[in-house]
Amino acid sequence: MSSLPTGRDELLALVAAIRPGPGGVHLTQLCQWLRSGLGAARVRLVLADGREFAWPGRPAPFRRSRRVALTAGRERVGELFLELRFLPLGRRRERLLTEVTDLLGPALRAAVLQSELDRSLESARGHAERVAAVRRRAFAERDAERRDIERDLHDGAQHHLVALGMTLGLLELHARNNDQTALQEQLRRLRKGLDRAESALFLTATGGSPLLQEAGIYPALLAEFRDAGSQVRLDLREWDTARRYEAAVELAVYFICLEAVNNARKHASDAEVVVRVADSPAGLAFSVTDNGPGLNRRDLQGSSGMVNIRRRIVAVGGRIQLRSAPAGGTAVHGFIPF
Repeated sequence: MSSLPTGRDELLALVAAIRPGPGGVHLTQLCQWLRSGLGAARVRLVLADGREFAWPGRPAPFRRSRRVALTAGRERVGELFLELRFLPLGRRRERLLTEVTDLLGPALRAAVLQSELDRSLESARGHAERVAAVRRRAFAERDAERRDIERDLHDGAQHHLVALGMTLGLLELHARNNDQTALQEQLRRLRKGLDRAESALFLTATGGSPLLQEAGIYPALLAEFRDAGSQVRLDLREWDTARRYEAAVELAVYFICLEAVNNARKHASDAEVVVRVADSPAGLAFSVTDNGPGLNRRDLQGSSGMVNIRRRIVAVGGRIQLRSAPAGGTAVHGFIPF
């Protein structure tokens, strides 16, 4: 606490400079200054909002008390109570008390208004920060949804588009050879492929395959690869078709298998692809292997499909392993523990 004012002018200057906040005059400190300047035993200041400040803190032994109203214009802003050792105060101190109260009322009112303004500004800043945080969160959520849609399109619809491209290639070949029987068969496959592509887009839009949701991984994968002929083979010898898993787990395994098969078809169009799923008390295991030419390290590192696969497996607490080498085929092994 700073030293006491040494005279009338210094005391009045301090009263006039009252303001709230850091660097301002604390009203308990003001009571100490008034006690010294007016020669009182104790000074107590009661504001209109009920707050009290006093010096010294504890009441003094009974003495004569004097109450002075503090106003700013017609507004009452508080009251000043002086516990006096002697009455009257004397001409000099009476004049000082009048000057102090004339200044103190408007000064307190200004301090209260400044304090209210500061609180309003702080509330406005807090509101602005909350709005900014909500906007940032909304942008982040929207961006995450966009990435999810992009990933689902890549993992789902692209798988069918690749298959449609291969079917079109066979159509061109059979058309050049004028093989009407094979041409009609490929047209049938093309129509079914278009239906599957439409279903994949529905999957992306709704966030789930109706067949996957209703029946589980086995029927959904079986439907996906039913028309793949001998190129894609499902190994379900260690799979309990009656067992179901959490929706997020089934969706992750379903999409990872589609993505891995899609990669195999792109990089090893003539290779046999084996999709294996197996469950056990320890967890769910799955793999997609092919006997194609394999991938080099650069292809593996630059594969957006592998990025999506890793994101999906991490999201459900699993792990993934990719093994591939030139002329050695490719194998994707995944495991989700329970």
